[in-house]
Order: sequence, then structure tokens, then C-alpha cells
Amino acid sequence: MSKSADNLPFDGRALERIDSPEATAAAYFSIFRSPKATPQDYEDFESWHARDEAHRIAWARVERAWDGTGTMRADARILEIRERALANRRDRHAWARPAMAAGLALAVLVGGLTFQHYRGGGEAPAAALAQADSHVISTGVGQQSTFRMTDGSAITANTSTVLAVSESETGRSTTIRSGEAFFEVAKNPRKPFVVSAGGVRVTALGTAFAVRDTGGRVTVTLAQGRVRIDMPAGQGGEAQSTVLHPGQELVWQGGAYRMAEVAVDRQLSWRSGVLSFDRVPLEQAVAEINRYSPQEIIVSSPQLARRPISGTFRIGVTRGFLQSLELAGIARVENESVTRAELVAP
Repeated sequence: MSKSADNLPFDGRALERIDSPEATAAAYFSIFRSPKATPQDYEDFESWHARDEAHRIAWARVERAWDGTGTMRADARILEIRERALANRRDRHAWARPAMAAGLALAVLVGGLTFQHYRGGGEAPAAALAQADSHVISTGVGQQSTFRMTDGSAITANTSTVLAVSESETGRSTTIRSGEAFFEVAKNPRKPFVVSAGGVRVTALGTAFAVRDTGGRVTVTLAQGRVRIDMPAGQGGEAQSTVLHPGQELVWQGGAYRMAEVAVDRQLSWRSGVLSFDRVPLEQAVAEINRYSPQEIIVSSPQLARRPISGTFRIGVTRGFLQSLELAGIARVENESVTRAELVAP
């Protein structure tokens, strides 16, 4: 049975009742970037935004995850709502805000953490963290988990990721077998921190970066500090090495690599529980959305697959993504089930 934007109107109040503040914020952000926002949508948003500090934090996080929010910031109605919210917040205790923000971040990061030598709910005991032998960490579809090493370094595994972590007196290492992880490395020149993925080695002393291995394609995105990347030789070539600086991304594939400046906040927005796209082909956006959900989205035609889209979407809320495409007149959803949804031209 097909669905259309006419019989699936945007309903922020309904979304709020069934989902998290972050999901609701992402949905409002998407509708306000489309030409279909109604006066009622603005009224509902103002009520939602004013009702709870967690709602305002969620909205601010969605804005920060999207570098191109100039249009939103120029919206007079949104500016007015924000000014009233800021006035209210100045009257509250300052200590409450970071505590609530930390709670939201924790809610995003907690999920299916599995150790090779430890299994169970909650955090691993200190003895498990202190072992120098390898721990295998794995996450399921849509899960994210954070593992903290004994020196304070933190590893956040993204959806469908398997990696092995090892720490000894002389070094720290991680091998990504599949998936993606973000690394916040405690500085210690005597114990190099090395991440291996698909034959690529990333070495850092004190920095923050992400590494993603998608079967023959390794991507390294640097948020802070510097890293050295050593890559295997291609056919008939020699091994290659380069240094990455903040705001740069390296992609290694087929024995060659390329580097580019990127919007790091958007590239790593998954750490905030959202995915942000800036005029990327629908096919590419769908591939990212599919990583976080058991419901597979299929794009019906090459022409539709090439159509660029922009927006910020809550991870794991596939229905919100589909609804946004219909509301924006980009695509129509057909043959939708719990495991599959097909996108066709509107």
C-alpha cells in the first residue's frame, strides 16, 4: 500500500509522544527547512521548545550538528522563540544545564557493548578494563557504545561495528574489523596509540578522530590534533604515508588515497544521535540511514537516486526520514513494511 504526503501530514505532537527530544527536534528542523511548514507547526514547536530544558538542549544540538543553519537562524519566528528561551534559561541555575546535556549524550552512547572476556549489563568491572590482552567490542544495528581504556582514552563504536582493543605498558592499539569508531586519545608519547583498518595504520599521540572501514574503503576524519596515516602499497607501487590536520578527511581505496577539507561536525554528527546531509545524492543518504535500521530503504530509479537532499535526521527513526522526503516532495513511499520501504518519484 502506497503512502503520500497528503495522508501523512507532519505531526510534531504525535512524534513527541512516541519519541525522544532529539528525534522531535530533528523532525522540526527538517520541516522548517521545507516550504511546507505551517503556522500550526510553529505554534507546536514554540510550545514544545518552551516546555522543557531537555527540548531546548536537543534543539541546540541539532543546530550545532548542521553547519549550514544560516537560513534557520534568519527565520524571525525561530529567533523570537530562541530569545524567549534564553531569557528563561538565564533565570535557572547554570549547573543544571551541563548535567542535563551530559545525560542526553550518555543516552545516545549507551548500547550493546560486548567484551570478549566480559558480558553483561552496565559497565565492565575495573579488572576487565585493566587487562592487557585484547578485548573484542561489537555493536548491533543502530547501537553505539563507548569503551574507556585505563589511561582515559575513549573509543565510541558506531552501528554494526566489530573492533579489538589492546593496551600494554608500551602501546595502545585498536583493530577495526568492520564498521566505524571515534577515538579520543589521552596524550602519552611513551605509549603510541595505533588504529588499524583494512591495512591502513593511523598513529596518534593525543587527538580526536574517526576511522571507518567499509570493506576495501577506509576513511579517516580528524577532529583535533594530528595523526600519521601509513597505507599499504598499491599494485606495483610503494607504501604511502601522510599527515592529517584538523578538518581534513582521508579516503583510501584501491591502493590510492585522496584528502579533502570536510565539515567535521556534520561528518561525525552520528555521535550526537543524528545524521546531517548537505546536498548529497539521495542514494548516499539512504545508504547511511540504512546502516542504523533493520528496515532497508530501496531507491527505485537512478534518476531519483541522484537527486540531492539536505537535512538533519534522528538516527534509527527511519519513518521520520521517509516522512520528510514525502513532505518535501522529493519521493513517495511504496510497499512499506517493517523490513523494507521503496522510494519512487513523487
